[in-house]
Amino acid sequence: MAPRVFQAFFLNVTFCLEEKAIYRDGDGDRDRDGDGDGDRDGDGDGDGDRERDRDGHFFCIKLFLRVVDACAGFLSRSLHLESCIGILNLADSHVLTSLKTGAQDYIVSKFSQVVQQRDFLELPADSLESVLQRDDLDANCEECVFEAVTRWVRARQDERCPLLARLLSHVRLPLLEPAYFVEKVEADELIRSCTEVFPLMQEVRRYHLTGRGVVSERTKPRVQHFMSEVFLIIGGCAKDEHFVSTVTCLDPLRRSRLDVARLPITEMEDQSQNRKWVEFACVTFCNEVYISGGKDTQHEVWKYNGALDKWIQVEALKTGRWRHKMAAHDGKVYALGGFDGVQRLASVEAYDPFHNCWTQATPLAVGVSSFAAASFDRWIYVIGGGPNGKLATDQVQRWEPGRDFWEMRAPIPVETKCTNAVAFNGCIYVVGGAMHAMYCYSPLSDSWSLITRLGERASCAIAACNNKLFITGGRDNKNQVISTVMCWDVDQAVLTEECILPMGVSHHGSVTLMKSYTHIHKITAASET
Repeated sequence: MAPRVFQAFFLNVTFCLEEKAIYRDGDGDRDRDGDGDGDRDGDGDGDGDRERDRDGHFFCIKLFLRVVDACAGFLSRSLHLESCIGILNLADSHVLTSLKTGAQDYIVSKFSQVVQQRDFLELPADSLESVLQRDDLDANCEECVFEAVTRWVRARQDERCPLLARLLSHVRLPLLEPAYFVEKVEADELIRSCTEVFPLMQEVRRYHLTGRGVVSERTKPRVQHFMSEVFLIIGGCAKDEHFVSTVTCLDPLRRSRLDVARLPITEMEDQSQNRKWVEFACVTFCNEVYISGGKDTQHEVWKYNGALDKWIQVEALKTGRWRHKMAAHDGKVYALGGFDGVQRLASVEAYDPFHNCWTQATPLAVGVSSFAAASFDRWIYVIGGGPNGKLATDQVQRWEPGRDFWEMRAPIPVETKCTNAVAFNGCIYVVGGAMHAMYCYSPLSDSWSLITRLGERASCAIAACNNKLFITGGRDNKNQVISTVMCWDVDQAVLTEECILPMGVSHHGSVTLMKSYTHIHKITAASET
């Protein structure tokens, strides 16, 4: 009903404009035929008529636009499940941008109900694509989104099949339940017949096989999902060498903070028995956080289970170490290099979570500590670091687990240590040390590029979360701890201040995790302080 009302208004005003044009043309004809003598007499009446006609024409256009705005406003207030797609199609055909945006917003907010409507199958492809990209899409599970897309494609399969891969690229396929993915997605003939979808299928397999080590726009939960992608700020050292025993958990999408368990053995009645978690290493594997080593906890290894909100102790390292790093790759967790109090270590240990045991792996080509490390594709990278107590190196070492050697790659532009790295969208980003910058390494081209300038942030941490990079803490050039959290938007190439931590911290860890969002507290934004 609402679209027909709009069309009636639209056609009526158009008719009025046409009538005005016909009347004006008729007057002009009479003048040209000699029925009017204003121009010949030189009294200027012809110019006055034309000016009045022009004013009248502008008035009609203005009136028309006001009517269009009124109709669009009426329709935007009339949006409901049965009419929203019809109104969207009408707005699209008449280039009514604000009405189209309003209709799309309504569909996003009611998506789980709109997909049950018959005319969902008439939703334009570009509008469906825009809706699927939204983080706030009304969908409690991604299985519902996948089924809606395939149903839409099957409605006109010959015409829409070429759009399948493009639409599925906006579905969070890695977040599907593994059993559902195998039984309903991989086995679907529509999926199997579309070769352009295969890279998306491969991403899902790698996501589950590597312990959720894959990070992309499709691994980020939507707002309506019961899980949220968060990043943790773990332990470290605060002002006056005070050791931090808490874990700060931030959800940047909802701008909230979640309560999580404190670090293990930090709440003993006898304070001398408490562990000091500093200069340890951490990594996420299978949605659990592993921490190992540290100056006060050299051999210890623990893992944090988000569902239980508990730390669980696992098999200890064979070689105690600190100022080292960890990486997850192909079903195992690796402890790399570091310092044992006497020398820089080349030692590498591999942890098998199935057997709960550590074994020796291929040692580094050059033993280093305080370096950056990241896992990407088939390789593990060790970047920079200190080969001794005074020097830093620009060397980049790469290893493919299973091989018996590390190879050298293009050196980082600055000799550096006290850094951290994260793999994100096909690149490795490095911050910290005395670089005053963030650098990006492309493994495919074996090349480095400067991304943005930063103040000095020695011993800071970095994590990828919700398609952005978050740089936390560190120490400035006066050796003062930093409390700000900086956000680098990779798509927009913009650096902003995300929030301020309750206290500054350095020598800490930061990882990304999927976690249930209970016990939420609002984040303090930089603008609010």
